Amino acid sequence: SAGPAAPSGQDYQLWVIPPGQAPASLGLLRDDPVRVALAELGPGTTLAVSLEPAGGSPTGQPTGPVLVAATIPG
Repeated sequence: SAGPAAPSGQDYQLWVIPPGQAPASLGLLRDDPVRVALAELGPGTTLAVSLEPAGGSPTGQPTGPVLVAATIPG
């Protein structure tokens, strides 16, 4: 099921963070589902959701607070 909508003027953004690398955006979490093939992500890879300005991070990196993160076990 879907979670709560982001506050007005903001979006939730999903990030993948491979070990030792910078975060890379997987897209905004809005009405359409975002699918991630976990089998393609290696151990130690982190998935995180941040709260960003509407339209997503203006810098290409997380700028808002990280609301949830999970690391794929090895």
